[in-house]
Amino acid sequence: MDIISTLILILGCICILFGYFRFISDENGNVDLNNYRFTGGIALVITGMFDGTHDLIKRLRSKNSVSALAVYLGLFLLYIGVVFYK
Repeated sequence: MDIISTLILILGCICILFGYFRFISDENGNVDLNNYRFTGGIALVITGMFDGTHDLIKRLRSKNSVSALAVYLGLFLLYIGVVFYK
């Protein structure tokens, strides 16, 4: 059970990072590190989560909706890994 919970937690972290990096990158996949040095682009992530959730509710497929879905899946996997595999 310890190995399964560790794998679920790692997979959850990977999903969250995937969504996070998709929020802060531009259309070419580049990240402007000078703009995100101190904040990590948290404003982009918050607005992207809001827009992505709005697109998910409307059942639209956009960059923000895929990223928000990845973050939600990662949070769900972290929840499962922590709560069910103590």
